Amino acid sequence: MIRTQIYLPQDLHRQLTTLARGRNTSLAGVIRNFVQHGLQQELDVDHTGKKALLSLLEIKAKGGPKDLSTNLDHYLYGGPKRKGT
Repeated sequence: MIRTQIYLPQDLHRQLTTLARGRNTSLAGVIRNFVQHGLQQELDVDHTGKKALLSLLEIKAKGGPKDLSTNLDHYLYGGPKRKGT
């Protein structure tokens, strides 16, 4: 293991210490458990958008605006339309 120091707000430290005592384990063990759990949740999230694009393929949509690639921000976020180039 690698020793790492972090700063915690006093209230959070108190809550973690109470939890560790209740579980009859160390404060470090409780923190490692939470970090591992939180990391796994982050890794499970698709940040690439690959799943979203695959779901678009499944609906087999046809047609749509002819200027979609030029005005993607307009159609996704409501931004102003660009003039044709």
